[in-house]
Amino acid sequence: MRAGLKAVALAAVLFAAFLALGLAAVMSSSYMDVSDLVKLEREARVTVKGRLVDLSYSPAERKLYLVLEGRDGSRVVAVVDADYIERKYGPVQYLRWDPERVVLQGIYDPSTRTLRVTEILQGCHSGYGQPAVYG
Repeated sequence: MRAGLKAVALAAVLFAAFLALGLAAVMSSSYMDVSDLVKLEREARVTVKGRLVDLSYSPAERKLYLVLEGRDGSRVVAVVDADYIERKYGPVQYLRWDPERVVLQGIYDPSTRTLRVTEILQGCHSGYGQPAVYG
């Protein structure tokens, strides 16, 4: 029985250590500012931060368009599928944003200055009272 407790304790310590390392890696990763993003010349998968200056929703296309601004005033358009938002947060019309702190992950196309969003990492549903919807 004693050996079993040692194994469980060791497993718990290792789990905690790997969890701490994972969280440290995520928290220390740097995000590219919109001002740096617009300097890219090739399509790339990026994690970008910026200030939300405008947003609009197209019900016909089922897409949300976010205009993000960088520290030097550079702007890009980020396109988010409504299906992604509804799966993760619920109805698009109830989504709330923190305009000063938006962090998105996606594929950037420099020819159109457009980011096809694959993940919203920070900035949305700050005022949304319900928990995220997963399905």
